[in-house]
Amino acid sequence: MSGRRDVEADFDVLINLMAEMIDAQAALVPEEGDRWIADLQSLSVKLFKQLCSARRLLEPMAIMNSKNQVLQIIDHSSVIVISRACIESYIAMHWIFGDADIEHRRFKHKVWTLAGLYDRLGLHLSTEEGRVKQAQTEIQKDALMLEVQISPFLQFDYTEKQRNRVLTGDWRINWSWTEQAVRAGFHRKYFESVYSHYCGYAHSSYISAMQVSESAQSLDDQHSLALAALQTGVHILAHFLHFYSSILDAPRRSFQKSVEARKIADIWHFSAENMNFLYEPKEDAPVHSSM
Repeated sequence: MSGRRDVEADFDVLINLMAEMIDAQAALVPEEGDRWIADLQSLSVKLFKQLCSARRLLEPMAIMNSKNQVLQIIDHSSVIVISRACIESYIAMHWIFGDADIEHRRFKHKVWTLAGLYDRLGLHLSTEEGRVKQAQTEIQKDALMLEVQISPFLQFDYTEKQRNRVLTGDWRINWSWTEQAVRAGFHRKYFESVYSHYCGYAHSSYISAMQVSESAQSLDDQHSLALAALQTGVHILAHFLHFYSSILDAPRRSFQKSVEARKIADIWHFSAENMNFLYEPKEDAPVHSSM
C-alpha cells in the first residue's frame, strides 16, 4: 500500500518513466499485421496527457476580479473528472490489449476499431474533404467487418445475437466498468466507491456541489481533494507501467533498467488481494441476522 508517501513526488518519477517507455516504443516501426501496437501507443499517449493534465491542475491558479483582487483556486473538480477519464482509458486499454493470446488480442483490437469506424461514419460532415474521408472509412469498415466475420473468436466469444451487435459497431457487450476493473486487478469495492464518486463529479450530482460548498473553501482544502484524486492517478499509472512492460519488449527494457522508479511503481501497484483487509468485516463486529 502507499502509506504516507509524497504523492506528487511519486507521480513525477512515474510519469517520467512512462514517457521514457512510450518513447522507447515510438522509435520502432510495427510489423505488418501489428496495427494494434500503433493503436496501443496512441492510447498510451492519450493516457499520458490526461495524467499530466491532472497533475498540472494541482498548481494554484491566480485570477484577478473586477475589484483587482487576486483570487487563488485549485480546480479539484476537474482533477477528479480527469482522473475518472484516466481510469476509463486504462481499463479500456486493458480489455483491448490485455489477452495473453496475441491472436485474441488482435481480434479484440479489430472489434474496437470496427466500432470506431462506425462512429466516424455517423458524423455529420460539411466539407468535401470530410466526405471523401468518410467514403474511405466506409471501404475500410467493410474490409474490417469481413476480417471480424471470419474470425473463430467471433463464434467463441459471442452468442448469435451478440455477433450481430459486434458487426454493427458495438464493442462493449456484456461489459461494465466494474467487471473490467476487477479483471484488470482492482479491488471491486474500492473501484465501485471511487468510480461512483468520480462519476458524480463528471455528471454534476449533488454530492459534487455539496463537497465544493462544505469542504473546498480554502486553498489547502482544494489541494487535499485534488491530491486524493491524483493518488488514484498514481495507482492507474503504476498499473499501466506494469501492463505496458508486460506486452512490449522495448518498454520492458526501459522499465527494468529504471530501478528506483520501478520500486515506486511496485509500491503503488497494489492488487485487490492487498486491499482485502480494508473491506473485510471486523472479527469483533456484531453479526445481524436477517431472520
